[in-house]
Amino acid sequence: MKLFEPFPPAALVPNAITAAGMGLGLLAMVAAATGAYGDAAWLITLAALTDKLDGFTARRLGVSSAFGVQMDSLSDLLTFGVAPAALVYFAAQSLAAPTWGPGASVAGAPATLLLGGIAFLYVVATAVRLARFNVVSEDTPGLFLGLPSTLSGALLGSGFLAVYELGWQFDPRLFALLPPILLLNAVLMVSNLGLPKLGLPSHRAMRAFQLLNVVAIYVVVPLRLDFVYPFLLALSYAVIGFVVGTRRLLAYPSAAEPRAAGDAPA
Repeated sequence: MKLFEPFPPAALVPNAITAAGMGLGLLAMVAAATGAYGDAAWLITLAALTDKLDGFTARRLGVSSAFGVQMDSLSDLLTFGVAPAALVYFAAQSLAAPTWGPGASVAGAPATLLLGGIAFLYVVATAVRLARFNVVSEDTPGLFLGLPSTLSGALLGSGFLAVYELGWQFDPRLFALLPPILLLNAVLMVSNLGLPKLGLPSHRAMRAFQLLNVVAIYVVVPLRLDFVYPFLLALSYAVIGFVVGTRRLLAYPSAAEPRAAGDAPA
């Protein structure tokens, strides 16, 4: 009997990046629970960057595996499912107390109870999306179906910080929108709307523009230099991408029918 399963040493690198992302998600939950909402939002946004590194590193090192896929999904559930839900749950009660705080009510229901339900639905939607992504083969080359959980976390985290950067943090009406936005993201994650996957453009100028934006994001977010810029980039990608991707799906309606991975033709 082997005490531990053997594994290629190179696999430690991408799995360590995945574990780091999981740690960022855990720290974000702690920060949200203790009232450090800005730190929580930054940690979620930072984790969105590390999420893109583990898969890239695994492919470059030739150590991609089913284990890595499952590990990444578990990390995503914590970091882009539970952590954003915790941020919205605690921040809405504190920063939008007239609407979501203790003693407030929404449509006759206790606001905190409704807020907890929205947070729960968001976590469940994230889990459904990740499970579906792992077991369903979609005939949609170059497209995601629904909002990726990583993009959802990036939108929530960078959007929260952009409000502070623009000096709008004293308006509780803005923070009162957090739970509806969280619910909207939950619906989008489990939807069949198309979203183009980002790849290297064939045009040289567009490729340089994309590379410049990627480098800039990996500088400004870790150093906390700017958040309006990454938020606008993520929002533009989501809005324009859904329009373009859904039009592509409507042009090829059969491509919008997902099927079980085991049913894929040989």
